[in-house]
Amino acid sequence: MNKDVEDMEEAFRLVGELDDDDEGPPDPKRRRRVVAACSCVLGNETAERLAYYGLQTNMSLYAKQFLGYPAARATSLLQAWKATVYLTPLLGAFLADAYLGRFAVILIFSTLYLAGLSGVTAVNVAPSLRPRLNQPPAGGSYGPTRGAFWAFMYLIALGSGGIKACVSSFGGDQFREDSARERAWRSSFFNWFYFCINVGSLIATLVVVPVQESHGYAIGFAIPTALMGAAILVFLLGAALRVYTYVPPEGSPLRRIWGVAAGAVRNRKLPAPEGPEELYEPAPGEGRLKFRMAHTDRFRRLDKAAIPAAPAGTDDASEAARAPRQVSMTEVEETKALLGLVPIFLCVCIWQMAYDPVFTLLPLPGDAMDRRMGPYRIPASSISFANTFGVLVSVAAWDLAVAPMARRRGRPISTTARIGYGYIVAFVALMSAGLIEVARYRVVRTSGLLQRWEAAVAADPKADYSAPEFTQPMSIWWQAIPYFLLGASETLTNVGVMELFFTEVSEGTRALGSSINLLTTAVGTYLAGALNTAVAAATARDPWVADNPLYGRYDLYFFVNAGILALGYVAFLLVARNYKAKPHPHAHAPAHAKGKGRKSGLELTATIADPPAAGAGAGELRSRWRGGDGATPRGVDANALQARALDPL
Repeated sequence: MNKDVEDMEEAFRLVGELDDDDEGPPDPKRRRRVVAACSCVLGNETAERLAYYGLQTNMSLYAKQFLGYPAARATSLLQAWKATVYLTPLLGAFLADAYLGRFAVILIFSTLYLAGLSGVTAVNVAPSLRPRLNQPPAGGSYGPTRGAFWAFMYLIALGSGGIKACVSSFGGDQFREDSARERAWRSSFFNWFYFCINVGSLIATLVVVPVQESHGYAIGFAIPTALMGAAILVFLLGAALRVYTYVPPEGSPLRRIWGVAAGAVRNRKLPAPEGPEELYEPAPGEGRLKFRMAHTDRFRRLDKAAIPAAPAGTDDASEAARAPRQVSMTEVEETKALLGLVPIFLCVCIWQMAYDPVFTLLPLPGDAMDRRMGPYRIPASSISFANTFGVLVSVAAWDLAVAPMARRRGRPISTTARIGYGYIVAFVALMSAGLIEVARYRVVRTSGLLQRWEAAVAADPKADYSAPEFTQPMSIWWQAIPYFLLGASETLTNVGVMELFFTEVSEGTRALGSSINLLTTAVGTYLAGALNTAVAAATARDPWVADNPLYGRYDLYFFVNAGILALGYVAFLLVARNYKAKPHPHAHAPAHAKGKGRKSGLELTATIADPPAAGAGAGELRSRWRGGDGATPRGVDANALQARALDPL
């Protein structure tokens, strides 16, 4: 490592030592309020996720055994529904950012969610609609039951999706952007937010799913319904205690984005501005937006949208700048921030696509494996608790050990690096799932089970492969390996993407950013469904995803997804190495953060954009990054800067 790089590393290490003492001691009252608000948000999320996974975890088997769908069709229908769950957050985010605010949207869509769960429960209670195991309902036809069931399921998709983007961003709103301490709290909040998601999933898998199999789906679906009601009450508790921070809507972000695009086209023939001083930006407290964003050099052609309509300095310039169609520099930067995330969005869609088959396909062969646990036979879907266990262990390990250790060593792990590590772990998970299937097929062939099954079918065409005498002599606990590894991958990739799509967008598009993050799951699930359909068509004569898991090639399906994920990882590496993060100096930090010797947000931006010349030593870098009193400037995301300088991922 040459001296210049060593000096730069030393400078970033100094900047990275942003001690809480620089802000003074924490305010106990403020801390209690944040803890109370976040506790209500996390409690709401835990109960809601318990309800969701209590409904969704066993759904592929339910659709096959009680609604009469073939295995491939049941998988495709479930994938389409899950994709819709992750598509509807766009609607909730738009309403929250533009008109209603996040609190109101969460409350409205939670009510729709509860109505859908109540309807699904009613379908399994009504005598004329109630489905029966491996036979049509009492009415003799699956049609009415299927129609009512999917109508309520898609109402759940609307309600669940509508709140998804808003709950995480509402939790993020509880922290002050101009406080380094609270930004660190916020990063930890996202880790524990995901922890709570998986606590709900774990309880659902270990408690609700067994109840569904032992006591029926009427009770099994009534439990998630009651839990969703509890989630709403916990969320309202925070409002009753008056501990929430409410961020008002800033108007339609889509309208602002359209205005930037139209302005850039309208001014495309004008000379490119040489710097931010040539762009229109209203004074703090004026204009359409309350927040401000620093200028960046990416997507420079969009800067033309913020060129004042009349030459600066003329009598008409002021009026032109206040014209309704005049675009501000902050609006341009808001659009740039979203555009910068598009390549990462596309790469994460591939991760989501390859991630999906483990949850939609493993329960099918698992149902025919040895499911004994002592004197009990556990449901095939319950083994997915290992995924949740993997998340819980990895979240605690990351937040309490890995991340603090990396910071102490002066090399904090960047968000994009964290996402990339998740790809690697997911690849190992898919390969392990494929290898387990290879071993399972070998056991089926060598144990004589296949011959016994074919003899039984010859004697009785209605023989059931899931009968105890046809149990495959291989423990279902082997499936815990890919589930656990995918849990660790989720902690790395999902939480990283959640934080990235919150912190890298503007304050006025945070719900939209969170919904775009969730959209990766929708797109990935649709792609997984398309791949499933394509494979089913290509292997129609000898299907890979066979209804009877004694046949088929589930192993090849997992290997194909592992190959796709590997290609996605290569693409992500290229994208991450060229990604330019949003500068984090806060232009409207409080007065105490801009005291003597402190640089303003715009001054810090200039320092970042104009780094010291090559050969500058750590002392010069220290003087440029620190204020006259030697204190670290507020608003600088030192960890992110250091990680981007020292780790291209």
